[in-house]
Amino acid sequence: MARRNQAAVSRTLRTAGRLSLVLAPLGLAVGWALSYRSVGDFLTPDFSSPYTDSGGKTPAAEFLTTITGPDGGFRELILPHIFVYASMPVLIAAALYLAFILYQSTPWRAVSGAALTTVGAVYFVGVLGAWLSFPAVGRVHADRSVLLPVVSELVKPRGMLLVSTSLSVLVFVGLIVLGAALYRSRTLPRWAATLVIAGNVLILAFAGTENWMTLGSLCMLIGFLPLARARDTVL
Repeated sequence: MARRNQAAVSRTLRTAGRLSLVLAPLGLAVGWALSYRSVGDFLTPDFSSPYTDSGGKTPAAEFLTTITGPDGGFRELILPHIFVYASMPVLIAAALYLAFILYQSTPWRAVSGAALTTVGAVYFVGVLGAWLSFPAVGRVHADRSVLLPVVSELVKPRGMLLVSTSLSVLVFVGLIVLGAALYRSRTLPRWAATLVIAGNVLILAFAGTENWMTLGSLCMLIGFLPLARARDTVL
């Protein structure tokens, strides 16, 4: 009975792990793509970067306009962030699954990659939780001139928000480490491992620019597909 239960648990974990490799990057791609109202907006080239623009792309005035709109910012802010928020725990599961597979061939990369991804995802959830709470300001019945200074202070990257935002990038650093482990161990075809690495590099390079981040997530999804479809993975 115990052996039969172990086999059932192993099959369940294997299935959940493979599923997480698909759902995590897919959820990220959907969430970031929903930040745009039209395909035309999504396809508009944008080479801005938070490392050079200091977040100037979405000033407080624009953010206030979004959260005081008829839907309270649901379509442009809340809905996209919910998809990304929900994807983070799944991304942790995917990282742990990859670490388990890779441990025999590249133990240090497996452990460090999973640890970085997990820590980064935890902080990422914290950042998303903060941003998802900010629209409450839009429900306050006050003049725009009164609300704008409040919103300006809320969205300003400093204090613990800055710390959490900075540490949240570790989720993608960890996935790059795991991608390198996949490449080295040949657990994936090298083209697939390269896509995993390139996708996360793209997300890091254009953090905050959602069309590029969507493309990076799709690269990661395509890279994971051979492993997600492999039913003979040894656990």
